[in-house]
Amino acid sequence: MKNGLLTIFLIIALMPVNAQGNLTDMDFKVFRLGFLLGTNIMDLKPEHSELEQDGKIYYSDVSQVVPGFTVGLITDLRLHRYLSLRFTPSLLLGERNLSFRAFNPSTGMFADSVHTVNIFSLPIEFPLLVRYSAERFGNFKPYVEAGMGAYFDFGRDELREVTLNMSDVFFTAGVGCDLYFRYFKLSPEVRMNFGLTNILTPKYPTADNTTSLMYTNALSGLFSRILMFTLNFE
Repeated sequence: MKNGLLTIFLIIALMPVNAQGNLTDMDFKVFRLGFLLGTNIMDLKPEHSELEQDGKIYYSDVSQVVPGFTVGLITDLRLHRYLSLRFTPSLLLGERNLSFRAFNPSTGMFADSVHTVNIFSLPIEFPLLVRYSAERFGNFKPYVEAGMGAYFDFGRDELREVTLNMSDVFFTAGVGCDLYFRYFKLSPEVRMNFGLTNILTPKYPTADNTTSLMYTNALSGLFSRILMFTLNFE
């Protein structure tokens, strides 16, 4: 999937732009608006408690990559010839499949069976980015960006075997290029969010979760990772 996204990004970045010098005044505007559309891949970095439960220790990993959908707004404030401050609130739709395998310490072997927990997410993210752009070459201009943000997951489900916290804070960094057309600017971009807080929701024994509690107990922490490929229109 990552190779496919890179291929799409390169194809768009290398598309010929017929006219030279399109939208020559755009980069001098103090404030700009736009919107973005794209896809995302949600991942999790697990930390294991290595707690022995019924003679077994459970380990987990995200076993399947499931592409999601991203849509958002763009606000851009020009700070300098090469610098701008961007706020891009976005709605993400995605899911993660967290697979668990039991390890038997007495035999030193993993069980063949795998238990998968599906985690649906519907977060709204609020990233604040500083973008550094290179010199414009014709109708092409590359850039890098980095910043911080927070998100709130409205797809959170406490009834699932593993539940994620509703909120998280993340560091984000990306790379892309501006392509200037006659009536608009298109910016293909790849960006990665690195969650900074443990988003695993603790669970406590009840009459309904005696069996499923083992999967939460197998984890000491979960940290979010989200890869996004977006097309930015301004």
